[in-house]
Amino acid sequence: MTSLLLRRFVRDYQSTSDPEVRARYALLEAGVSTILNLLLAAVMLGMGLAYNSIALMANAAHTASDVVSSITVFIGFRAARMPPDEKHPHGHGRAEHIATLIIAILLIILAYEFLVLSVSRLLHPQPVGGSVLVVVVLLASATVKEWMARFAVGLGRQVVSDTLVADAWHHRADAISMSLVSIGIISAMRGYSGVDSLLAGVVALVIGYTGFSLARQTVSKLIGEKPSEELLEKVHNVTRATHGVRDTHKIMVHDYGGSTHISLHIQVDPELQVTESHEIASHVKYRVASETGAEVIVHVEPHG
Repeated sequence: MTSLLLRRFVRDYQSTSDPEVRARYALLEAGVSTILNLLLAAVMLGMGLAYNSIALMANAAHTASDVVSSITVFIGFRAARMPPDEKHPHGHGRAEHIATLIIAILLIILAYEFLVLSVSRLLHPQPVGGSVLVVVVLLASATVKEWMARFAVGLGRQVVSDTLVADAWHHRADAISMSLVSIGIISAMRGYSGVDSLLAGVVALVIGYTGFSLARQTVSKLIGEKPSEELLEKVHNVTRATHGVRDTHKIMVHDYGGSTHISLHIQVDPELQVTESHEIASHVKYRVASETGAEVIVHVEPHG
C-alpha cells in the first residue's frame, strides 16, 4: 500500500534527499492521516456522547488532535526545504525538529487535561453505557491507527525523518488507548463503570509518556546531540583508507535536520605540494560524502 501511494502521489519518490521530495512525503502522510483521523474522531465522539463515556471522548479528542500534528509535520517540512539565506547559511532543516517538538508539547498538554478529567470522574462517578458495537468499532479503529503508525514510520525511515516517526507514535498511542478503552467498555457493560475512568487515566499517562519522550529526544538534537559512534567510525575508516592520508582527527558532525555537515582534519606528508594535498583532500571529501550523504569540509595539516 505504501509503495502504491508513493508511486501515485509523490513524483520522483526515490530521490529522498531532495527537500522538495521530502515535503511531498510529508504532504502524503498528512493527507492520509487527516482524512482517516477525522473519520475516526467523528465516529468515536458520537458514540462517546451517546454512551456518556469519557474514555471514548478522550480518544476522539486525541484522534482529532492528530490532524493538528499532521498539519504541523507538513508545515515543518515546507519550512525545512527553504534554501539557505543570509541569516541561515546552513538552510532551515531544523524546522523539522521544531515541528516534532510542537507535536510532543501537544501530546503532553492533552495528556494533562484528560488525566485531570479522569481523576474528576473517579471522585464523582457517572454511569457509562456501552455495547458490543462500540467495542468492535474501537478495535477496528485501533487497527486503522496501527496501520497509520506503520505507514508514517515507513515514510519516515525512507526519508530519515524523526518528525514522521514522531507522528507515527502519535497514531500508535491512539491504537493503544483504543484497545484499553474497549476493555473499559466491556467492564462498564458488566457493571464496573469506574474502570472507564481508570483506563482514561492510563490512556493519559501513555500519551504523556510518548510526548515527554519525543520532547526529550528532540531537544537533545536541537542543542547538539553527539553523533552515533557508527557514523564517526565510518568517517574515520573511510578517511584513513584514502591514499595519501596519514591520520585524521577533529571529526565534527552537525545535524541541520534535512542535511548533515561533516568537518574533519587530515594529516598528509609535509613534503607534498599544495596541489597534491588538495587532491587528497578532494578524494576524502568525495568518499565521505558518498558514504554518508553529508556536506563535507576537509582541512589539511602536515603529518607530525
